[in-house]
Amino acid sequence: MAQMFPSLTDLELKELAKKSSAEIDVYRAFRDQTPAEWLVLHGLSLISRTPGAPPRDAEADFVVFEPKRGFVVVEVKGGGVSRDARGRWSSTGRNGTYKIKDPVQQAKANKHQVLDSLKSAKTWGPSGAPMLLMGHAALFPDTFTTSSFVAPDRPQEILGAGSDVKRLQAWVDGVFRYWATNNASWKPLGQLGMGVVRAVFCSQVTVQASLSLAIEREQRRQVELTQRQALTLQNLRYRRRAAIAGAAGTGKTLIALQHARAIAAQGRRTLLVCYSRALADFLGREAGGVANLEVMDFHQLCDRRVKHVKRTKGIDLLAMAKEKLPMGDEYNVQLPYALALSTEHDPQRYQAILVDEGQDFGDEYWLPVELLLASQEDTQLYVFYDPNQAIYKLAKDLSNLGLGPPLLLTENCRNTRPVHEAAYRYYQGDDVAPPEVEGEPITQLSADGLKAQAKCIQTIVSNLLQQGGLKPDEIVVLVAGERKDGHFRALHDCGDPGGACWSFEVLWRPGCVLVDTARRFKGLEATAVILWCAEEVDATIERELLYVAFTRARNRLWVVGTAARIAKVLRGG
Repeated sequence: MAQMFPSLTDLELKELAKKSSAEIDVYRAFRDQTPAEWLVLHGLSLISRTPGAPPRDAEADFVVFEPKRGFVVVEVKGGGVSRDARGRWSSTGRNGTYKIKDPVQQAKANKHQVLDSLKSAKTWGPSGAPMLLMGHAALFPDTFTTSSFVAPDRPQEILGAGSDVKRLQAWVDGVFRYWATNNASWKPLGQLGMGVVRAVFCSQVTVQASLSLAIEREQRRQVELTQRQALTLQNLRYRRRAAIAGAAGTGKTLIALQHARAIAAQGRRTLLVCYSRALADFLGREAGGVANLEVMDFHQLCDRRVKHVKRTKGIDLLAMAKEKLPMGDEYNVQLPYALALSTEHDPQRYQAILVDEGQDFGDEYWLPVELLLASQEDTQLYVFYDPNQAIYKLAKDLSNLGLGPPLLLTENCRNTRPVHEAAYRYYQGDDVAPPEVEGEPITQLSADGLKAQAKCIQTIVSNLLQQGGLKPDEIVVLVAGERKDGHFRALHDCGDPGGACWSFEVLWRPGCVLVDTARRFKGLEATAVILWCAEEVDATIERELLYVAFTRARNRLWVVGTAARIAKVLRGG
């Protein structure tokens, strides 16, 4: 596989294909067919300097540098190409027929501009540039034959057709051989020469520099999709109670927040409540300053009202709950019961309650939620849930709440297609349309042992920060598995990533990259996620956890672990 410059992602190639699909086919052929020691420059910008004429912009489609020989400039012309008797060239494609420059003469002129650029480099050598083997050629990917183009200045050996794209290395070797014929004076470019080539032509652009721009384009599209999903909830204004069901990535949380804001703006006292503390903190930040809207997780709600009654009335509701239900779990039985008791002593009620992560609410949670509504006639209750995401496995069903048939969200608008395909191997439920954002394939980083895996993570995060243009709060490292301590310790011992520091289980610390568990990060998302798979994770059992973990990645996903563990996780068990 040749070294390509610039190294374009599949998403970037897809965008460029709108302008010239032929060039992109040739790009992929160079990338996939030619040797690793070759350096292939695409779209090389040059300044044409002709004696007696002002400088003009020029561009070489492809320049192939080969250390054992020299370089060849290849001009690519797609579509149906023709040349009339007067020497005028034209191309016919999807946009019609238009005039083009003589591709062979273009390649010839660019060849000399490339050589001039190398000669001007101070690092080329004290004795000046050696005699290089250099050549030019023209490639016509959409034509069956080039025999009609052959002329004294266009020998068959330097012309390529569509069949030559499929055997590109052999064709380029033939071009080199042609220009080497009866020429014994040239010297190989060598590794020193290749270093000069990289310094002259490749020093200003990096692969990672385009990453943040590609992600920015993807996220603009994702925002459009989320807004489109929100239109499906317009009929909520006609329903006082409703269940809204959707798989991961369908926009449930953002739509819940949007609807809570809208209700609060009507002057109605509104509660937006969820199960996890991290999600509650996120929603609270997003809803900051909205009048009439309170945001908290369920156990914060319990704690706040129990403490208020104890402070104002001197009654210990939690002690009463423990006396009434001595065998019950404090977190999931006694606290919910204490919350229900609080409605007998605290008159404050809500006119609207929106529940996110409803699938994680235990059966004991729903009675106090309903008791917190001001009245049954004029209040609103909306429950957003994903039955496939119940990783805490508390609620049995929501059928007793009188919510009616659920409104379905059926389009993934958070993730890219590769993330969606990996995550939805673990999904069971109504069909969900894949996202329209293509994105990039999931990257696998395999290593044996936590120390080596931690080093892989530190390296990729450093690259994302220093060269990829991402911010620390756009990157999250998530451990999939219960035994987090060893993973956290290995990453801590490895040292902070370049350009930031680690933040273990503390969200939104300035200048820090969050390291957390996939379970705790449920309900949240990040631009780039590094998923660290613990060895004890069984993909056949922890299906809901892995479904949640994958779908936290909005744009890019890396999976880290042993090769065997990664393979099992990615194939769905």
